Amino acid sequence: MRTMKCSIALCVAVLACGSTNGRDASSGNVALRNPTGSCTAPDDGSRAGYHSPGNSTWLPDCQNVLKREYWRVFAQSATSAYIIPRPDNVTEFVAACADPAHPLYELAQKYLCHSAGPDGVARINDMDPADALTIGHYLHTKLEFVSYDTDIVPFALPSDVIDACELHADTNSAELEAICKRERDRLASGQEIGFDYTGPGAIELAVRLNELYGITPAR
Repeated sequence: MRTMKCSIALCVAVLACGSTNGRDASSGNVALRNPTGSCTAPDDGSRAGYHSPGNSTWLPDCQNVLKREYWRVFAQSATSAYIIPRPDNVTEFVAACADPAHPLYELAQKYLCHSAGPDGVARINDMDPADALTIGHYLHTKLEFVSYDTDIVPFALPSDVIDACELHADTNSAELEAICKRERDRLASGQEIGFDYTGPGAIELAVRLNELYGITPAR
């Protein structure tokens, strides 16, 4: 019998509130259950310049609190899933690993607190889909893009940068537009080169990214 896990208003079990979206990676056409509801993914979840899911299937969080998903769950089978970007280095889980009272303490201990080395990588890339969706849901309740001296945290995904640039393209500052052009050129060239994000343009981009996701900054 599977134990039901409940946290942050998301209560999921593999047999609960299932939908038939997606496919099983082993056969390419076997339906997967989405334990968060009956929503369907708008596409295969690819993000240009960052990640292509191959034979895995995007399982969207039907109860996501934001306008889009930063951490996406991809099922490789009915019992195995991974999260992109990987969540093991996210600062929110420092507290979860250390505090037994934290709502995600058990999941953090199971997958995230000892992820170094081959065994840890294998563990975090082979999550129960319901567990992966619970982790992703929690992270989205904490998500906020912040511009620091040389970077935006968390990492600004290339496709998100492009979408953020297009939110109010006619009002982009020259500094932001330079960042936008650089990102478009990178995607067009196919070169996967990381950039620093500095100056007023980066601050403006962080604001746009928060708007893109529907985030109200806490600071």
